[in-house]
Amino acid sequence: MRRKEKSLSRKIRSSEKILLPLLVIAVLVTLYFTYGYFISDRDEVPEEPDIVVTKNQAITVMQKSTGAVLYNGTNDEEAIRMAVGSIDKGVILFEQGTYNVASAIDLNSDITLIGNDCSIIGYRIFRITDASNVIIKGFDFSDPDESYARHSGTNSIVEITNSDNCYILDNTFRNFSAYGLYLSTRSPTHHNNHITIKGNQFLDYGYCGIMIGKQASHIFVDDNLFRDINAEKINPNAYGVALAKGSSTYSYSEYIYIRNNTIENNPMWEGIDSHGANHVYILDNTITDCRIPISVAQMNSDNQYPEPVHNVIIKGNYVKGNMNATRQDSGIYVIGGRIPGGGVQPYRDVIIAENTIEDVNNWLHSNDGGIVLMHVDGVQIYKNKISNVGGTGINLAGTNNVQVYKNEIQNLVRISKPIYGMSVSNAKDSYNIEIRDNKVDFKENCIYYDAEYAFSKQ
Repeated sequence: MRRKEKSLSRKIRSSEKILLPLLVIAVLVTLYFTYGYFISDRDEVPEEPDIVVTKNQAITVMQKSTGAVLYNGTNDEEAIRMAVGSIDKGVILFEQGTYNVASAIDLNSDITLIGNDCSIIGYRIFRITDASNVIIKGFDFSDPDESYARHSGTNSIVEITNSDNCYILDNTFRNFSAYGLYLSTRSPTHHNNHITIKGNQFLDYGYCGIMIGKQASHIFVDDNLFRDINAEKINPNAYGVALAKGSSTYSYSEYIYIRNNTIENNPMWEGIDSHGANHVYILDNTITDCRIPISVAQMNSDNQYPEPVHNVIIKGNYVKGNMNATRQDSGIYVIGGRIPGGGVQPYRDVIIAENTIEDVNNWLHSNDGGIVLMHVDGVQIYKNKISNVGGTGINLAGTNNVQVYKNEIQNLVRISKPIYGMSVSNAKDSYNIEIRDNKVDFKENCIYYDAEYAFSKQ
């Protein structure tokens, strides 16, 4: 049924109190369109290679486009190191074959590596440090083990540190225990900027497909596939895409775009996770059968919170859980920082819109829901479709300056407590929460309040 508009406030709600958060959100949307759709993908790379590497059974040959042979032998890694060191800039083509690498190979600026039906096996294969304009495209990367081991350390198939304008395109990463791709930060002076990760597949791995470290900016994670993440349940947690925890000595990452990705089968932890970043855009992803589909929170590694994180849009995603899973969490989380001593620092300025959330069977009970917001200030939740969810459709705990409208909630499933379309709890002494024009398919327990409030219908 359609519920009439309801407004909650211990003091009478005024339009001025909600105006500022809405203006900030309007700026956020403008920035999204400014930065989100005008970035080159570098899908087209030069066709004529400067260096060609070939593999014929045990013999590896590396030669220039002129035909001059620079290496002919049985050591794949030596051949590849010679290839990347033989040109200041240009294109290296790897022809069909399987190559083995024992330790990471450093790549210089202005270099393009193209794999043509080429596989490279190693725990750490390519490393990009203090470089720019690097492209890696078309490879099949894999750990040498038949089955990935338990995660330990920071081994990464490809690692990018303090670099800019790099493109990781149309590769396959499989069977690795730590990171497929790691944007690392080794010191407070390091930054990764304008990194595009597009069209890759991350398959049957143990820990994290893409880890975005601190102080990264304008990172584009588009059109990738993540499948069978820690499916053997070797590690206690695992991720499709993750943003690392913040720290008081590092600036937060910002302008992170995670769009049009498919993430499937993560029985132990999160599909998309952010532990601390500003201006995060999680858009149009498909996430199925992951224990925690989307989680955005402020969690600093040193337990200090000098400033709140802010500005996230979670929009147009399709989330489908598994009601038969023994551990299945809520569909979408946004959670502010938890300061030592019991205080909180709200996550600020959030949009959660036009997502579809189905079959999410929450097992935590205390903060369940299709959409759960805890300690958030300034949020719009609209036009989401929530169905067959355990417990609560939309759960607001300790939130302020909230608008909830035009959502559809139906077929909620009782787990251990009564079901509620929406829940409001832990409200502050003065708060503004507006709930209007939502469709809920039951009359009883449509909205649950566990807060002091003056209630009025409009």
